[in-house]
Amino acid sequence: MLSVDPKKIPSRLDIALDYITGEIAKGNLGPGDKLPNEKELAQLLGISRTPIREAIKTLAVSGLVETRHGFGNYIRKDEGLPAMPLAMFQLYLQSSTPEMLMELRYVFDRNCSELASLRRSDEDLATMRECIDRLKRLSEDPNSAIEDLLKADLDFHRAIYKAAGNPLIVVIADFVLTMVAPWVQKSLEVSGKWRAVGLHEHMFEMIRDRKTGDLSRESVEENMEHFRTSLLK
Repeated sequence: MLSVDPKKIPSRLDIALDYITGEIAKGNLGPGDKLPNEKELAQLLGISRTPIREAIKTLAVSGLVETRHGFGNYIRKDEGLPAMPLAMFQLYLQSSTPEMLMELRYVFDRNCSELASLRRSDEDLATMRECIDRLKRLSEDPNSAIEDLLKADLDFHRAIYKAAGNPLIVVIADFVLTMVAPWVQKSLEVSGKWRAVGLHEHMFEMIRDRKTGDLSRESVEENMEHFRTSLLK
Protein backbone atom coordinates (compact mmCIF):
# COMPACT_ATOMS: atom_id res chain seq x y z
CA MET A 1 0.00 0.00 0.00
CA LEU A 2 2.73 2.45 1.00
CA SER A 3 6.08 2.94 -0.67
CA VAL A 4 8.53 4.78 1.57
CA ASP A 5 12.31 4.58 1.32
CA PRO A 6 13.53 3.28 4.73
CA LYS A 7 17.06 4.50 3.92
CA LYS A 8 16.00 8.11 3.53
CA ILE A 9 18.30 10.44 5.47
CA PRO A 10 16.47 11.64 8.58
CA SER A 11 15.66 15.33 8.86
CA ARG A 12 16.86 17.43 11.78
CA LEU A 13 13.34 17.23 13.18
CA ASP A 14 13.50 13.42 12.98
CA ILE A 15 16.84 13.46 14.80
CA ALA A 16 15.36 15.50 17.65
CA LEU A 17 12.22 13.37 17.86
CA ASP A 18 14.19 10.12 17.78
CA TYR A 19 16.50 11.28 20.54
CA ILE A 20 13.74 12.39 22.92
CA THR A 21 11.49 9.36 22.35
CA GLY A 22 14.55 7.11 22.56
CA GLU A 23 15.46 8.54 25.97
CA ILE A 24 11.91 7.82 27.13
CA ALA A 25 12.07 4.27 25.77
CA LYS A 26 15.40 3.60 27.51
CA GLY A 27 14.05 4.87 30.82
CA ASN A 28 16.43 7.82 30.96
CA LEU A 29 13.40 10.12 30.96
CA GLY A 30 10.28 9.16 32.89
CA PRO A 31 6.90 10.70 33.74
CA GLY A 32 7.37 14.09 35.35
CA ASP A 33 11.05 14.41 34.34
CA LYS A 34 12.23 17.70 32.91
CA LEU A 35 13.76 17.75 29.43
CA PRO A 36 17.11 19.46 28.86
CA ASN A 37 16.56 22.97 27.53
CA GLU A 38 16.66 23.76 23.81
CA LYS A 39 20.25 25.01 23.89
CA GLU A 40 21.50 21.87 25.66
CA LEU A 41 19.67 19.56 23.25
CA ALA A 42 20.90 21.51 20.23
CA GLN A 43 24.51 21.25 21.38
CA LEU A 44 24.13 17.56 22.22
CA LEU A 45 22.63 16.65 18.84
CA GLY A 46 24.66 19.07 16.74
CA ILE A 47 21.63 20.80 15.24
CA SER A 48 20.01 24.21 15.61
CA ARG A 49 17.38 25.07 18.20
CA THR A 50 14.61 25.38 15.60
CA PRO A 51 14.12 21.60 15.01
CA ILE A 52 14.38 21.04 18.77
CA ARG A 53 11.55 23.51 19.28
CA GLU A 54 9.49 21.85 16.51
CA ALA A 55 10.06 18.40 18.02
CA ILE A 56 8.90 19.53 21.45
CA LYS A 57 5.79 21.13 19.95
CA THR A 58 5.02 17.93 18.05
CA LEU A 59 5.46 15.79 21.16
CA ALA A 60 3.33 18.22 23.17
CA VAL A 61 0.47 17.97 20.66
CA SER A 62 0.89 14.19 20.66
CA GLY A 63 0.52 14.05 24.44
CA LEU A 64 3.99 12.83 25.45
CA VAL A 65 5.39 16.18 26.59
CA GLU A 66 3.85 19.12 28.42
CA THR A 67 5.20 22.67 28.44
CA ARG A 68 5.06 24.56 31.72
CA HIS A 69 5.57 28.17 30.75
CA GLY A 70 8.42 29.69 32.70
CA PHE A 71 9.58 26.29 33.96
CA GLY A 72 10.42 24.20 30.91
CA ASN A 73 9.27 21.02 29.19
CA TYR A 74 8.38 17.83 31.04
CA ILE A 75 7.46 14.25 30.20
CA ARG A 76 3.72 14.04 30.78
CA LYS A 77 2.67 11.95 33.73
CA ASP A 78 0.61 8.79 33.27
CA GLU A 79 -2.40 9.37 31.03
CA GLY A 80 -3.95 6.40 29.27
CA LEU A 81 -1.41 3.58 29.06
CA PRO A 82 1.18 3.42 31.87
CA ALA A 83 4.46 5.08 30.95
CA MET A 84 6.61 1.94 31.10
CA PRO A 85 4.58 -0.12 28.58
CA LEU A 86 4.54 2.94 26.32
CA ALA A 87 8.29 3.21 26.60
CA MET A 88 8.79 -0.49 25.89
CA PHE A 89 6.55 -0.30 22.84
CA GLN A 90 8.48 2.74 21.66
CA LEU A 91 11.72 0.78 22.06
CA TYR A 92 10.39 -1.90 19.70
CA LEU A 93 9.46 0.84 17.24
CA GLN A 94 12.98 2.28 17.07
CA SER A 95 13.93 0.07 14.11
CA SER A 96 10.57 0.49 12.38
CA THR A 97 10.33 2.22 9.02
CA PRO A 98 7.76 4.91 8.21
CA GLU A 99 6.11 2.33 5.94
CA MET A 100 5.66 -0.10 8.84
CA LEU A 101 4.15 2.58 11.07
CA MET A 102 1.79 3.78 8.35
CA GLU A 103 0.60 0.24 7.68
CA LEU A 104 -0.01 -0.22 11.41
CA ARG A 105 -2.01 2.98 11.49
CA TYR A 106 -3.98 1.88 8.43
CA VAL A 107 -5.07 -1.28 10.26
CA PHE A 108 -6.42 0.78 13.17
CA ASP A 109 -7.99 3.55 11.10
CA ARG A 110 -9.73 1.14 8.73
CA ASN A 111 -11.28 -0.91 11.51
CA CYS A 112 -12.02 2.01 13.83
CA SER A 113 -13.83 3.82 11.03
CA GLU A 114 -16.04 0.81 10.41
CA LEU A 115 -16.80 0.38 14.10
CA ALA A 116 -17.50 4.11 14.39
CA SER A 117 -19.95 3.86 11.51
CA LEU A 118 -21.88 1.22 13.45
CA ARG A 119 -21.60 2.69 16.95
CA ARG A 120 -21.22 6.46 16.66
CA SER A 121 -23.54 8.74 18.60
CA ASP A 122 -24.76 12.23 17.72
CA GLU A 123 -22.24 13.54 20.23
CA ASP A 124 -19.43 11.71 18.45
CA LEU A 125 -20.51 13.23 15.14
CA ALA A 126 -20.62 16.69 16.70
CA THR A 127 -17.05 16.28 17.95
CA MET A 128 -15.81 15.16 14.52
CA ARG A 129 -17.66 18.05 12.87
CA GLU A 130 -16.03 20.56 15.26
CA CYS A 131 -12.57 19.17 14.45
CA ILE A 132 -13.12 19.48 10.69
CA ASP A 133 -14.56 22.98 11.02
CA ARG A 134 -11.59 23.99 13.15
CA LEU A 135 -9.16 22.52 10.62
CA LYS A 136 -10.97 24.39 7.84
CA ARG A 137 -10.83 27.72 9.72
CA LEU A 138 -7.14 27.27 10.39
CA SER A 139 -6.54 26.36 6.75
CA GLU A 140 -8.12 29.63 5.67
CA ASP A 141 -5.76 31.63 7.89
CA PRO A 142 -2.27 31.93 6.36
CA ASN A 143 -0.89 32.78 9.80
CA SER A 144 -2.13 29.60 11.48
CA ALA A 145 0.55 27.74 13.41
CA ILE A 146 1.28 24.25 12.09
CA GLU A 147 0.92 22.79 15.59
CA ASP A 148 -2.69 24.06 15.73
CA LEU A 149 -3.45 22.43 12.39
CA LEU A 150 -1.82 19.24 13.59
CA LYS A 151 -3.88 19.23 16.77
CA ALA A 152 -7.13 19.65 14.82
CA ASP A 153 -6.14 16.79 12.53
CA LEU A 154 -5.20 14.45 15.39
CA ASP A 155 -8.32 15.40 17.39
CA PHE A 156 -10.49 14.29 14.46
CA HIS A 157 -8.92 10.84 14.36
CA ARG A 158 -9.11 10.51 18.13
CA ALA A 159 -12.83 11.28 17.88
CA ILE A 160 -13.19 8.37 15.45
CA TYR A 161 -11.35 6.06 17.83
CA LYS A 162 -13.64 7.11 20.68
CA ALA A 163 -16.72 6.53 18.51
CA ALA A 164 -15.52 2.96 17.90
CA GLY A 165 -16.71 2.29 21.46
CA ASN A 166 -13.86 0.06 22.66
CA PRO A 167 -11.56 1.61 25.32
CA LEU A 168 -8.72 -0.83 24.54
CA ILE A 169 -8.78 0.10 20.86
CA VAL A 170 -8.93 3.80 21.76
CA VAL A 171 -5.77 3.67 23.89
CA ILE A 172 -3.66 1.59 21.50
CA ALA A 173 -4.84 3.35 18.33
CA ASP A 174 -4.16 6.72 19.95
CA PHE A 175 -0.63 5.67 20.81
CA VAL A 176 0.01 4.60 17.21
CA LEU A 177 -1.35 7.98 16.09
CA THR A 178 1.09 9.66 18.47
CA MET A 179 3.98 7.79 16.86
CA VAL A 180 3.05 8.96 13.35
CA ALA A 181 2.26 12.55 14.38
CA PRO A 182 5.48 13.92 12.80
CA TRP A 183 4.37 12.52 9.43
CA VAL A 184 0.88 13.89 9.90
CA GLN A 185 2.51 17.29 10.31
CA LYS A 186 4.62 16.76 7.22
CA SER A 187 1.56 15.82 5.18
CA LEU A 188 -0.08 19.10 6.22
CA GLU A 189 3.02 21.06 5.27
CA VAL A 190 3.78 19.29 1.99
CA SER A 191 0.47 18.31 0.45
CA GLY A 192 -1.58 21.26 1.60
CA LYS A 193 -4.13 21.99 4.28
CA TRP A 194 -7.18 21.90 2.02
CA ARG A 195 -6.42 18.36 0.88
CA ALA A 196 -6.59 17.27 4.52
CA VAL A 197 -9.95 19.01 4.99
CA GLY A 198 -11.42 17.16 2.01
CA LEU A 199 -10.13 13.79 3.19
CA HIS A 200 -11.59 14.29 6.65
CA GLU A 201 -14.92 15.37 5.18
CA HIS A 202 -15.10 12.11 3.22
CA MET A 203 -14.33 9.98 6.28
CA PHE A 204 -16.90 11.94 8.28
CA GLU A 205 -19.60 11.37 5.65
CA MET A 206 -18.98 7.61 5.65
CA ILE A 207 -19.32 7.47 9.43
CA ARG A 208 -22.32 9.82 9.52
CA ASP A 209 -24.13 7.74 6.88
CA ARG A 210 -23.15 4.46 8.58
CA LYS A 211 -21.22 3.20 5.56
CA THR A 212 -19.10 0.08 6.00
CA GLY A 213 -17.19 -2.31 3.76
CA ASP A 214 -15.59 -1.04 0.56
CA LEU A 215 -16.99 2.50 0.89
CA SER A 216 -15.56 2.94 4.38
CA ARG A 217 -12.19 1.45 3.41
CA GLU A 218 -11.97 3.71 0.37
CA SER A 219 -12.11 6.86 2.50
CA VAL A 220 -9.35 5.54 4.80
CA GLU A 221 -7.21 4.44 1.85
CA GLU A 222 -7.47 7.95 0.38
CA ASN A 223 -6.09 9.30 3.66
CA MET A 224 -3.22 6.80 3.64
CA GLU A 225 -2.40 7.64 0.01
CA HIS A 226 -2.19 11.28 1.09
CA PHE A 227 0.45 10.23 3.62
CA ARG A 228 2.34 8.18 1.06
CA THR A 229 2.66 10.99 -1.46
CA SER A 230 3.62 13.45 1.29
CA LEU A 231 6.41 11.24 2.56
CA LEU A 232 7.86 10.81 -0.89
CA LYS A 233 8.14 14.55 -1.58
